[in-house]
Amino acid sequence: MKPEISVVIPTIDEESVFQLVKDIRRLLGNGTEIIIVDKSGNAYFRRLQKTGARVIRQRDRGVERAIMMGLRAARGNVLASIDADGTHDPAGLKDGFRLVKEGKADLVLGNRMGHLERGSMSWYIIIGNSILSWLFRVLYKTEVHDVLTGLFVTKRSAFNEIRNIEPYRAGIAFFAIELARRGCDIKEVGIKYYRRRYGSSKLTRSKFVYGINVASHIIRQLRDYSPLAIFGGLGVIVIIIGLILGLNVFYDFLRTGRFAETGRALIAFFMVMLGFLFWISGLILDLLLEIERKIGR
Repeated sequence: MKPEISVVIPTIDEESVFQLVKDIRRLLGNGTEIIIVDKSGNAYFRRLQKTGARVIRQRDRGVERAIMMGLRAARGNVLASIDADGTHDPAGLKDGFRLVKEGKADLVLGNRMGHLERGSMSWYIIIGNSILSWLFRVLYKTEVHDVLTGLFVTKRSAFNEIRNIEPYRAGIAFFAIELARRGCDIKEVGIKYYRRRYGSSKLTRSKFVYGINVASHIIRQLRDYSPLAIFGGLGVIVIIIGLILGLNVFYDFLRTGRFAETGRALIAFFMVMLGFLFWISGLILDLLLEIERKIGR
């Protein structure tokens, strides 16, 4: 019998995963399919097998690839993933499952930012996550406040749209970006976020470089999907700057009666023209992309 929900847990030597498996079964029922994708040693792998979960060996690198591997193997009608380190409250899986089953969302992310246990997240991670989530909201017009969360629930039909994509280094943001690009309805549920009880994070050596990488993917994917939003937005900004410079020159002319700011006037003119070129380029690229989509259908 096909399970209602499959939960994928990517792990590398995480002690918290054993309690997490028990918590998931308690919250979602014993019929829940739990798939652990592991990149650890043989001894730890054998311990995982004793949990009764389905355990898959990961040969390549990256949490995104581990999750994709597990989701592709999953049999559930609803698919989910949660970090193995015990920091994310698994109750978020149940809340997300409910929203997906009720047809209120295609993808549900666990929002940690309003329920942080003291000492669970460094201040620079909070700031970085807030900036990246703001960027995601602005560019994709989606109310997401924690794009770097480690917990999500999605419809199988939504996942099927991206199941053959090679995941890039962006964590859970990869799934949010790709589904937002396809117009999927993304919602959030508040979850508690706890301090790590065992070991240290194995996600990346440099959180700063990782954040820059996520930001670049957020912008790059939108550029490829909706160039008008990028080039048009950039064009509007350049035009506004040009108009401000031009109005400055015009104000000086009215005040003094002399046209003495030729250089500034030329810069203003070229900035306005450049802005229009950006906007027109975005419009043309957007039109070509729409034609390509229609041909591909």
